[in-house]
Parts: sequence; structure tokens; C-alpha cells
Amino acid sequence: MIPNSEWAKSYKLKTIRFQHLYKNFMKTKATELANKLIVDPIIEEMKQNNVSRKIYETVVVKDTILDETTGTILIKIHCEYFSEDGFDVAVAREYGTEDHMIRPKGKENGGADSLSWIQGGMRRFSKGHMVSGLPRLNIIERRVEEGEYELQQAMNEEYRKWKEFIFS
Repeated sequence: MIPNSEWAKSYKLKTIRFQHLYKNFMKTKATELANKLIVDPIIEEMKQNNVSRKIYETVVVKDTILDETTGTILIKIHCEYFSEDGFDVAVAREYGTEDHMIRPKGKENGGADSLSWIQGGMRRFSKGHMVSGLPRLNIIERRVEEGEYELQQAMNEEYRKWKEFIFS
């Protein structure tokens, strides 16, 4: 039962406001919570595993898509870092690599005749050599899976509080 016409008008305005703000609220809140509950733990674990800063600084929520027909939210988390020659180092850190040969680019390609690095306080040189592959870290995939339920629960709670605020 409707208490009176003023209540009905007020409720109608609140409903219109809710419809107008719903999509923006859901996308904004989902992005905020994904950053807090998934992206931040990914970055922290990457730091603990000595992943390059150049990689973990690229971990971002790239897009948040709200499907209003199904009520689902798709959150795209993006991480990529390419070496000078186009190799996706971020993917290599996530999925690991096999042992492989590295060689200098060669002077004809703007590089050097040999590789050079410092090891044990001494400069070392090589015309090419085998290096150990990187271990599979699987940080992003695992953290997304681990954070998905918590994100859903937090999103439901934030939506409930927001809806209560709008209609109070």
C-alpha cells in the first residue's frame, strides 16, 4: 500500500535516480574493488618474487564491462612488457620459459659482437650461451581465481549498501 502521493513521487524520483546511476556505480565499484582485491595482491606477490618493476607496474584493470541483460561484470586485467626485440617478458614471467640460447645481436643489427655482464665483481663476456629458463610463477591467473569469490561478495555488499542509501 502506498502511504500517500508525496511518498509515491519521492519513490519514483529515487527509482529514476537509481536507474540513471546504476551502470556507472557498478563499473566504478567493480574497478575499485578489483584493484584492491586482485591487482594489489598480484603486484605485491610479483615484488616478493623479484619480478621486474617494469612488469608489475603494467598490471592494471584495463576494462570493466557490465552486461545488463545477464547482470554479469567482466573485468579485464592487463599486464604486458615487451623487450626491445618484441619478446613479451610479462608472459614469460607468468608462464615460465624453457632453457634457451642467448646470443649478441651483432654489430650489423646495432648490437655488439659479444654479451657482457658483471658476475662476482668481474666483467664476463660471451659470444652466446645457454641460460636457465624462468620458472612458471602463475601469479596473475592464481590471484584472479583466488580473488574472484571475495570480489563477488564485496561487490554484492557494496551494491546492497548503495541501493539502501539511494532508497532511504
